Amino acid sequence: MIANNTTPVPFEAYSGEGSYTFVSYAHADKAFVYECMDWLRKQGVDMWYDEGIAPAGEWVEEIASAIKGAKLFIVFISPDAVESRYVRSEVGYALSLDKDILSIYLKETDLPAGLDLCLQPFQSIQTSDTDWRKKAKHTVLDLLGKTEPRPKVIGVSSESITKVDVFEVDLWPIWDAASEARRRRILRRLETTKDKVVPVLPQEEVVPVPPKEDDFSQGKLVLPAKPPSDLPIARKSRTPSNTRIPVALEAKVEARAESEPSVPEAHKDILDSDYSWIPSGSLTVWVPYVNEARSVDMHEGFWMGQHLVTQESYTSVMGQNPSHIDDGEGFFRENLPVNNVSWLDAVSFCKAMTNLGKRHDHLPKGYEYRLPSEVEWEYACRAGSATDYYFGDDPTDLFQHAWFKNNSNKQIHPVGLKQSNPLGLYDLYGNIREWVGNSFVNTLLGDSEQDEFRISRGGGYMKSAAECKSSSRSTNSLYHRFRNLGFRVVLAKVS
Repeated sequence: MIANNTTPVPFEAYSGEGSYTFVSYAHADKAFVYECMDWLRKQGVDMWYDEGIAPAGEWVEEIASAIKGAKLFIVFISPDAVESRYVRSEVGYALSLDKDILSIYLKETDLPAGLDLCLQPFQSIQTSDTDWRKKAKHTVLDLLGKTEPRPKVIGVSSESITKVDVFEVDLWPIWDAASEARRRRILRRLETTKDKVVPVLPQEEVVPVPPKEDDFSQGKLVLPAKPPSDLPIARKSRTPSNTRIPVALEAKVEARAESEPSVPEAHKDILDSDYSWIPSGSLTVWVPYVNEARSVDMHEGFWMGQHLVTQESYTSVMGQNPSHIDDGEGFFRENLPVNNVSWLDAVSFCKAMTNLGKRHDHLPKGYEYRLPSEVEWEYACRAGSATDYYFGDDPTDLFQHAWFKNNSNKQIHPVGLKQSNPLGLYDLYGNIREWVGNSFVNTLLGDSEQDEFRISRGGGYMKSAAECKSSSRSTNSLYHRFRNLGFRVVLAKVS
């Protein structure tokens, strides 16, 4: 398994329409990994991999697209793979998409606690076992839904490659072939999308003002031909009229129906963290993308973490603390919110918490830990309010509810020191912004496709009062890490 930086690629990555597997590995292991891949390919397994070229920023979208389209995700585990941020990101993205994962251990490897918890529900194979190839073949073909191997591949085999002294081979033709294969894939993707019409909003176009509440008739919205400019919502919404940001119009928290099972008002997870019960209700949002209001009914209540996930909680589950720490006098690090975590890190924590709860029988049946959707976050934050903040419109009251630019002293503070909202949730407008799961677009427009970007909500310790409202939101890459960015968790029924 000695790494060989000049090891030729064994075959072109799969680009067909059938079922295939995505292969994640550390480039230090590629000599052995390529041999394994070539053998699996002869057994009828189609594979997508990066063809030996180190990942770069411009290929992030292509890698993410390949993971999204794969039916199976194989990760070759080794100490080098565990240390690779590319491998960790690819595993995190596969977890976020609920992909079937097969771990193939190249050598004995101590996994970080969080990664170990995340991979526990999935099958794994040790290459130290004498029959590991047979196990791998049957496992992969079964997960891909292939009962019979395809015809034998005609072309370059790993046997012919491994018998060649690569230091005497002109590698430029191989490099050119890999580059040409990638170019063809990009052209094919462009070919499939060239006929799609992408609406472009003229710069001077103004988003229509949402109608009055009286215009709602039995759940249906009647849009005026020319929205008047003096509607109350036009004054209430501080959102510039030329933006494309959704605006929440109304939040209704319903009393628990008699038919709804009795649910405790609070929940403690296995880490002893407190959760508030968020009853069923609805959130009405003006959607500028389609110029209409959409109402989302939450028929089922859910639990939401009262506090941001702390550094102590994150470290106890994931085995590391990635946070940027501002040491303040009298501050206890374990009470500070975890920060400097990517969206993938947050998803992995939720997956690990779910598996930890199952292992210790500390999880309600049919429930899982996950990030709140953007609709759920704003619904819980507003707690039935339609004002700028859940406590009203006066930003001077924010001093009692959040750590923001005017009172934070440029520092992250321990969780739970300010007043909570009516549902018992703390720090919604600061300390730090919070990653959420599905965005308004995913939920309100039924769009399950997501690109590289994700939404974060709430305020932050370096944000102004105007940036800490219930409607405040930001967009960042799912790989983005910053000291002003963390998350909280919900416990909800598995959808």
